[in-house]
Amino acid sequence: MEESRSLRMKALELRQLRYFAILARELHFGRAADVACVTQPALSQQIAKLEVLVGTPLFARDSRGVMLTAAGDALRDGLDNVFGQLDRALRAAREAGEDQTFTLSIGLVEYTNLPFVPPALIRLQALYPDVMIIRREMNARRQWAALGTGEIDVGFGVPVEQSGRETHIGSEDLLDSGWCVLMRRDHRFARRTRLRINELARERLIVPARSVNEPLYDSVRARFVSTGVQPNIVYETTQSQVGMALVEQGLGSMLGAAYVFASVPESLVYCPVSGFDPLTVKVFFRGDERSPLVLDFVELAIEEARRLQAGTTASAAGPAAD
Repeated sequence: MEESRSLRMKALELRQLRYFAILARELHFGRAADVACVTQPALSQQIAKLEVLVGTPLFARDSRGVMLTAAGDALRDGLDNVFGQLDRALRAAREAGEDQTFTLSIGLVEYTNLPFVPPALIRLQALYPDVMIIRREMNARRQWAALGTGEIDVGFGVPVEQSGRETHIGSEDLLDSGWCVLMRRDHRFARRTRLRINELARERLIVPARSVNEPLYDSVRARFVSTGVQPNIVYETTQSQVGMALVEQGLGSMLGAAYVFASVPESLVYCPVSGFDPLTVKVFFRGDERSPLVLDFVELAIEEARRLQAGTTASAAGPAAD
């Protein structure tokens, strides 16, 4: 019996436990695979191997979806303690090896309201309880230079143009998004499922100010011009929450990336707009980065963004109805 247990432990891989933990949280093979950054067949294969090693099914699969079995529940609860102890041990090792204060400087534009950043920061704080977060307001273009000078450790942005000289900068795609218009529920477009750019010709528009992202602002204006539309921009804002408040008060409708509207007041709805170039949010970091704190945060941000993307569509169709 002892020899059999030893052989099972040798065959067990940490990634199998990580995949199990993700699937136990998502209860959906497709979403779990996206979060784990693997294909669904690869995830299923590793879960099947784990079930063989454990000797009993961990998930029940039927027409209603995926559920944890009693054995799966027990393993999930046990792994919470194991992973917690592992995180504490790794943190203690880092602190013993590096007598330093953990500070993380992040570059982003607060207007963009990136929904995956808060949960990533919360998880980072669980790993590094004493971490100090410093936020720098800057778009992607400025972030590349700031990473080189050490002003920031990680950047989040939507690059519209890149010179190609930033070879020292690493990046990963995080989130794909389309454009949406936010409006009041009594708006004439409130029940539409999609709009075209030319339908915005006479619309009073609230848009992100040029200072938020100059290249992106210019590309949006150019897209209007190329479509033959003269946009009626009534207000430019540097704060998304201010823009939403103005929409509520009836000043106009707000044009923005879908992820900006991840959480909006009940009195408002948003609708996808076709005709604009899609957006890709990226995370930027130094290509030769060695700091565990920075690398852990980048990994957490990627995982949270994958989870968000897996649960939504790129166009982020809002609650508007037909």
